[in-house]
Amino acid sequence: MRFRSTLILLVVFAALGGYVYFAEYRGSDEREKLEASKKKLFPTPLKDVTGLRLVFPDRKISAVKKDEKHWELTEPQGAEFQGNGADADEWEMLVSSLGQIEKGGAVSTSTNLSQYGLDKPVVQVTATLKDGKTVGVLFGSENPKKSDNYTKLADSPEIFLSPVSGSKSFQKSLTDLRNKKVLELSPDDIGLVRIEDGKNILEFHKSGMDWVVKKPLELKADGEEISGFLSAIQSARATGFADAGVTPASAGLAPPATKITLHDTKASADRVLSFGKSPETDKVYTRDESRAVIMIVSKDVPAKARRPLIDWRDRSIVHFNRESIDELEIVRGAEKISLKKQGMDWKLADGRKANLDKITGLLIAVEFERAQEILDSPGNSSVYGLDKPRIEVTLRQTGKDIVGIKFGAATHNPEGSYLKVSATPAVMTVAEDFFAKFSLKVDDLAETH
Repeated sequence: MRFRSTLILLVVFAALGGYVYFAEYRGSDEREKLEASKKKLFPTPLKDVTGLRLVFPDRKISAVKKDEKHWELTEPQGAEFQGNGADADEWEMLVSSLGQIEKGGAVSTSTNLSQYGLDKPVVQVTATLKDGKTVGVLFGSENPKKSDNYTKLADSPEIFLSPVSGSKSFQKSLTDLRNKKVLELSPDDIGLVRIEDGKNILEFHKSGMDWVVKKPLELKADGEEISGFLSAIQSARATGFADAGVTPASAGLAPPATKITLHDTKASADRVLSFGKSPETDKVYTRDESRAVIMIVSKDVPAKARRPLIDWRDRSIVHFNRESIDELEIVRGAEKISLKKQGMDWKLADGRKANLDKITGLLIAVEFERAQEILDSPGNSSVYGLDKPRIEVTLRQTGKDIVGIKFGAATHNPEGSYLKVSATPAVMTVAEDFFAKFSLKVDDLAETH
């Protein structure tokens, strides 16, 4: 009997807790949302907005929604705006801002709008809906406290107060609302990159998941570098637009100083970006050849394209499977350090256990070291001190040489060392600290505890 009474009490408390939660906490949230919606000028969210028009005392800007991702300017009109879409994110924010306008206390229903600055509103916003209806809001002058604007709906005589933040969200320049994307592209769809900078031509082709240099030499390219370049172009935005009187010729775009051609394999089309003269400090004219508009961008954008070949090619000194290496040999003058992997440990030739972290660090250093310079057609090895190397490093797998590295003479500009690996005829220069990592004595690699 006592158990049954306890069970009944538990059920009652559970039901009471559920009531408190839904009635107080959940109910409180719903009440707050309801109260917040009552403050809105449009309690019901505006749906299916297909166009917006902003009318300022000195200008008009309007755009229509083409699809879920694109808006297109309809005002102002002119050749310089043809084919130049609107900034979809900015226009969607304006639509959202329209739904966030708050309606304060009523002020008047007077037809004398001038005393409230509504005869020449700071901005008049008109939204066109999918069903063809329009909704308009006029923002007039600020109240004496500068906290609110006198506001009214276009189809209502009632004048009310609305926080100034509402009107400020529509205070946009034409540049703010234009499409500032320098070039529309998807990096994953690009299969060829061609950069023409005067007489210098660089060309890269995508092969599977890798990139290769095709011009001026056939080399393995740095895939991360090219992917980063494509992402930089994709994210580049104009800082401004050329004045109406600027032509492609006067902007230095016909012919261009620098031209980037990206072949979109998915669309089977070239996306071409040209760069011309500098209209102001640290800026250059640019144009997407599929559009008439001439934009202004930071000089950093073309600067990324004008880098030397060494910045684009794969500068890894060697490619190998670090986990497969089970022997390491370092020869420095008359001293030779030999190490072999036994199970999970490394052992020196004298049987001592080697420091695992130090050995792993050396192998990682080889794997990730990047050349500072690469000489693809070097002269005699003695010129670089490679006939009598300062240090020789050999990586083996089950007795077979996998990687051979020779450190030659020191370099001074930049400071480092000449280096050659067995897999290529090229001579490279590497940083001094990479050379220093292998300038070791046998005791430096022994486990100390």
